[in-house]
Amino acid sequence: MTQTFNRRDLMKGAALTAGAIALIRGGVTPQPALAQDGLPAGTVVSFRKGGVAFHTYVSPPQAVNVTAHVIELGDQLLVVDATMLPPTAAELGALIASTGKPVHTAYVSHEHPDHWGGVAALDTVSYRTLPEIRDSMRAEATGGNFPEPVSLLNGADLALGTTEIGGVPVEFRAYDNAEAPKTIVAVLPEQKVAVVQDLVYNGVYFAPGVDRQNWIATLEQLRDDPAFETLLVGHGLPTSRGELDTAIGYLRTFDAAWQAGGTPEAVKDAMMAAYPGYEGTFLLGLIPEYWDK
Repeated sequence: MTQTFNRRDLMKGAALTAGAIALIRGGVTPQPALAQDGLPAGTVVSFRKGGVAFHTYVSPPQAVNVTAHVIELGDQLLVVDATMLPPTAAELGALIASTGKPVHTAYVSHEHPDHWGGVAALDTVSYRTLPEIRDSMRAEATGGNFPEPVSLLNGADLALGTTEIGGVPVEFRAYDNAEAPKTIVAVLPEQKVAVVQDLVYNGVYFAPGVDRQNWIATLEQLRDDPAFETLLVGHGLPTSRGELDTAIGYLRTFDAAWQAGGTPEAVKDAMMAAYPGYEGTFLLGLIPEYWDK
């Protein structure tokens, strides 16, 4: 596969990590997906909880282990995000088709292209999002770096609040000014699962974010919320709610390094020293784009 990407395309670095040890010990077994066009295969992680089947597609390291989720709710599907590249979207499409169920709702969680770049390749799925997310992504979505996600740009809005899909309650929430200006979270209270996407990265260096102090406050709010125990995240394997504390600690360290560091490179070095087991150093290379000193 031959393709050119700029640094915003998030294409290098992160490797799959074992941040979901508790789930794996509980019977969650990653399975390889099918490789496409020379790109290594992604991974599909599936588990059942409260009568619902959850499938997480994790892109290969070359695509920063970005995730998309296919959730079987009765005889219908909830799909979250589309990955970034046509090959990974094709794997996601194969996962959707393998369930034999129609998509009731598909949505893009936030404006970053690693989560919507594959929409155009999933031409049988109509994606929704919030108007603010659509407005923020429009310039890049029509800029030629990705196949234009026409169905998403012209699609319906996602309604926030609680609804039922296949007889299962799902609550759609939105959080502001964390990793992205606005992020959609889906909570399945009966299964105690939350799809938090890029509010939490699992074992991968975080992007700098919009407002780290508010991001921390958002994670603290989620940490105190009894509605869920399992997290489906935006990069890496599904994990437990304990990852919220890990993410809060990471962001506090990141913010301290940002305040103390005289250069983006100094911040990057500090984070690599503080979290030597993390993958995805490319994401730390995004620091200059956010640098305001």
